[in-house]
Amino acid sequence: MTRPPSPNRVFRQRGAVLIAVLALLGAGALYLFVKQLNSSQLRTARMQNTANALAQAKEALVGDAISQPTVISAGYLRLPDLGFGVGFVAAEGGTPPNFAGNNKDYSVIGKIPWKTLGTTSLRDGRGECLWYVVSGRFKKFPVTDALNWDTLGQIDVIDGSGNLIAGNLAALIVAPGQALDSQSHVLSDAVYTECGGNYDARNYLDSFDNAYAISGEVNYFTGSTNNRVALDSNNKRFVMADNDHYNDRFLAVTVDDIFRPLIRRSDFTVQIGSLLYDPDFTVHLQALAIAGGKGTDNIDCNAIANADNKTFCSNWKEMLLLTQLATPSSITIDGAPSPSCSRVLIFAGQRIAPEVRATAADKSNKANYLEGTNLAAFNVPVANSAAFSGPSAFNANTPGADILRCLP
Repeated sequence: MTRPPSPNRVFRQRGAVLIAVLALLGAGALYLFVKQLNSSQLRTARMQNTANALAQAKEALVGDAISQPTVISAGYLRLPDLGFGVGFVAAEGGTPPNFAGNNKDYSVIGKIPWKTLGTTSLRDGRGECLWYVVSGRFKKFPVTDALNWDTLGQIDVIDGSGNLIAGNLAALIVAPGQALDSQSHVLSDAVYTECGGNYDARNYLDSFDNAYAISGEVNYFTGSTNNRVALDSNNKRFVMADNDHYNDRFLAVTVDDIFRPLIRRSDFTVQIGSLLYDPDFTVHLQALAIAGGKGTDNIDCNAIANADNKTFCSNWKEMLLLTQLATPSSITIDGAPSPSCSRVLIFAGQRIAPEVRATAADKSNKANYLEGTNLAAFNVPVANSAAFSGPSAFNANTPGADILRCLP
């Protein structure tokens, strides 16, 4: 006759089963924890890789813009890579020649021209090559009418609720992430061996379906070939959101990002002096009929023979103010009395709060360019007094200072 197991033995068996079950549950929980941890680490690594690539692209773009051979040619940003080169032959990584629809001041979108910039093919955390939007006023070709530190970019960024995050940007670098909705990264030409894929912005930047557009905005230019060119010079809003239909990540290039280092070039200071003391310009200013809120409405930069000075005048004419002194008088330049002046020419410094230089009305208002004694003394056509004071040369350490020139 079989004897029943003792209570102690049953207890031990049940305990062993319980321990095994707990161990199994613990292993499962541990596996889920590790899996979740690895997923989180992967997401963090991808985000970091994206941030690093965006930063490298910005450094390359700005560095290229400010390191051109002359200050006259500096400040302009390259056209994006549109998938073709000279003769419109398929090619990747380079900035393209002029193309249909590339009108003055029209913004353009494409991939980062990594080959032209001398970098590797910069990629986001998902392995996709970066894209890039350049404001029409900052693109290298065709150039805008006037490029200076007050030029407004034409790119705005909004969040998922339609709120403005940043405005009037010079450029926007974009990490496209994985394909969403009906986006296709299929290879369009075998030549694209490095980045692969295609050049239709709608296939990379969101949202592919306009039905999911946030505040009516999508991150590309509809109505053009490959959705790559704006149809006018108005500002375009780009959406930064994280949902089932938007995953683009941005890094902005501001106007200050370009001009903060550009004005530290030694030839920038030299170029301002070259314009202010250009002999043709001096004769022109002495005979000029003073008009407008800043006295410079009648300035004609074409009166200057020197090509560099003429171009610089066209770009920076907005900074100039001119007034006639009631009687020939001395003004204070570099802390000392100047020779007797009949007229005073001012190159206004960078704007400071609360100065605004956005509209034509803003730009005709002397109070948006001058401060203190210079603002009080300045008037057109005849100055209120001769109490003008300032340096004779630009200094990047004090970019807001007004530069003075005494005209005999």
